[in-house]
Amino acid sequence: MASYNCIKHNRNTYSLSVMGDIALASHIYKFIQQFINNANIDYDNNRVLFCAENVMTLKTKIIEQRQFSYNKCIKLIEDLTTQLTQLKQLGYGFYGIDIDDILVINDNFIFCSSKYILPIFKETMFLTAPPDKPYFGNPEINQISVLPAEIHYKCVYYSLGCLVVFCLLNKYLLVGNEIKSQQEIEKILYPIHNTKIYWFIQRCLDDNVNKRRILLI
Repeated sequence: MASYNCIKHNRNTYSLSVMGDIALASHIYKFIQQFINNANIDYDNNRVLFCAENVMTLKTKIIEQRQFSYNKCIKLIEDLTTQLTQLKQLGYGFYGIDIDDILVINDNFIFCSSKYILPIFKETMFLTAPPDKPYFGNPEINQISVLPAEIHYKCVYYSLGCLVVFCLLNKYLLVGNEIKSQQEIEKILYPIHNTKIYWFIQRCLDDNVNKRRILLI
């Protein structure tokens, strides 16, 4: 279930309220302001108001199109990378991604949930309670067996790589929480071999979490 509430008030006017921590919600509203010029934050009612021609979840967008074009995936990568980078600068990180928690607003891809966000301390996030399992997880989340647990903030890069593979190639890398080998991943990525997105995904899916990068060049 999505941890936000998006309401359409009339033909082009929407409001979005993010559940959970108000400070984190405010950061997400600022993301929307960054991508949607007419967005205004209503702090009194913990929501952001904006006008848009169309708004849908990423899940709905994928069902509608089945697979994204290469250029649309470039846009997805650029938008989500921008938000992850800015959130890190604010001292927070995601430990996973749900497809329902990304809205497509006028072809902009925006995180609209604080569900998987934790503070970062010296590149580490701490889990003190059993985590909700994100649809796009990562080896670090899957391997947690005792609490409290420490995970590197770059764990979400793996999740982002899996999301891009799903959108572009219609392949899900985490069936049964099994982590695929590099050979299996290479076979899946063969149709886009040596493209910018191919190398982006390879950087995201590095076995060594410390070496993962979200770099599209």
